[in-house]
Amino acid sequence: MNTCVVRDVSTLQLADHICIWDKTRWPFRYTHHGIVYSMGKTADDVVIAHVWSRIDGFRESQADSSFRLTSLTEFLNNRPLADMRRVQYNSSLLGDAFSQLGEVHRSKCDIPPVVLARCAFLLGKGKGHFSILSLNCEHVALWCKSGVVWCKQLFYKVQAKAPFASAKPSSLQCLAKLETTLAQLRQECLVKNQALAALDGKPVYLQLGEAKFVKRLGDALYAVHNDPKESDLAFRHAPTPFVVRVDLVAYNCVKVMLQDAHTGEYVCSKAKCVKMLRRRPYHRENLFKFEYAWNGELQSRRHRRWYLGAQTRDGLLRTFNTRDRASTFTIVDAALIDSESVAIDFKALEINDTTSEEEKAQRLDSERDVDTEDEHDELLEAELEASTSYHAPHTIAA
Repeated sequence: MNTCVVRDVSTLQLADHICIWDKTRWPFRYTHHGIVYSMGKTADDVVIAHVWSRIDGFRESQADSSFRLTSLTEFLNNRPLADMRRVQYNSSLLGDAFSQLGEVHRSKCDIPPVVLARCAFLLGKGKGHFSILSLNCEHVALWCKSGVVWCKQLFYKVQAKAPFASAKPSSLQCLAKLETTLAQLRQECLVKNQALAALDGKPVYLQLGEAKFVKRLGDALYAVHNDPKESDLAFRHAPTPFVVRVDLVAYNCVKVMLQDAHTGEYVCSKAKCVKMLRRRPYHRENLFKFEYAWNGELQSRRHRRWYLGAQTRDGLLRTFNTRDRASTFTIVDAALIDSESVAIDFKALEINDTTSEEEKAQRLDSERDVDTEDEHDELLEAELEASTSYHAPHTIAA
């Protein structure tokens, strides 16, 4: 199965880099690239930013092409959804080697706010500058994602700070403003990641959504409901605390390892499952390491780069080879959650202490009455057995 395949357009996220294979010009095949600018549930609702023209004809469309916003339906342009791919970044060497050209990149990409800021900067630009060989849609999409004007289909890199940029003072001034905006966005992301790095070595919980947490049952992990404000303890599921190890590689790259705070076992990703495994000297570190994405996705650092997600039917955590089924996690301080839960928990337990002395005496009397009735029943049963054995009929031998 191709891990880049998009089966449901509603799973497309902001700043996703997508491409569609065009097979209409046999024997040649190429990909058309774009960036998800706005999400939606249908192809008509999803907005794509890409270099394109509505005019038919090769020369006419090339002259009219510019970076613009269209629906996903127009981006597909009557090509089947099965031929659309989500371009992957920060992939492994194995994934890059076995992928089709242009679908996988080993380089890291910028965070979605940076990508969308670059897209907004390019909107309306590029008319008359499109070139299949030197400046095409893949050059532009890769610049939006990574800041490098590069085309993997042609192995051609443009030595420019931005597509369609010129040496005019006005153009350079706009680029300087863009760089200032991007620097602010990167700094905000870095502050967020530094707050996560402050939890290094501390117990944490994995939270899914508003009321779901990860709980260990045996060697498997499940997403269970746990509301700290729930007063009925029968409906409370205490999550499993993990000791997190945070490796802040770059502002847009955070790697984590999760260790069971009670047993010392590590969360390990395997094919179609997530297991708790005790680390041995011969185990590679990437077996237990995950990349924590900007949107909260956890992706394995093994060669296959599996995504972690929860099954809909039972909440079982497992690995998926496509991003369509990935879950978003929030790493929260366990002490913070416990402080909220314990306070409410004690109030629920103190309900018995608020009863009056009269009610306690009545409960004690009722318990004594029950004990007396039990003793009386036992005496009656003993007398009945004795009388039955005394009046038993004599048997006559034949």
